[in-house]
Formats: sequence, structure tokens, C-alpha cells
Amino acid sequence: MLRLFIIALLFYLIIWLVRGYGGNGSNEEENETQELVRDAQTGLYFPKSESVSITREGETFYFASVENRDKFLTTRR
Repeated sequence: MLRLFIIALLFYLIIWLVRGYGGNGSNEEENETQELVRDAQTGLYFPKSESVSITREGETFYFASVENRDKFLTTRR
């Protein structure tokens, strides 16, 4: 019976170590909330950290891609 308990305890400790000391196995960066911005060309929301931005007349516009930014600039002169 003692052997079974020790084997179960070792199994639990191995799983605990593999999952990151009792965590759920996820990265801390994944748990951080990211600020979302709206693409001025398409209207879609996406993380600000992935944006391309321009500032015109004191207003900042965010874009999901350089292509969206270029379309915006050619249509809004």
C-alpha cells in the first residue's frame, strides 16, 4: 500500500512540474489583456501591438496592415 501511495505521489509531482508548478500550463503573456483598436479602413478590431498607425491633424488612425493604411490615404485626401 505504501508503494502505491509513493508511486501516486511521484506521478502527481511529475505532472505538477510539467504544467509549470501548479499553473494551468498557459503563458503569462497570453493572460495579459491587450488593448484593441479599430482599423480605420475596414472597421475590424485587433491588438494595438500589431497595428500600423498614422496621425493626421492630431488624430491617430490605426490599421491592421500597410495595405489598409495605403487604401485609407488614397481615398481620404
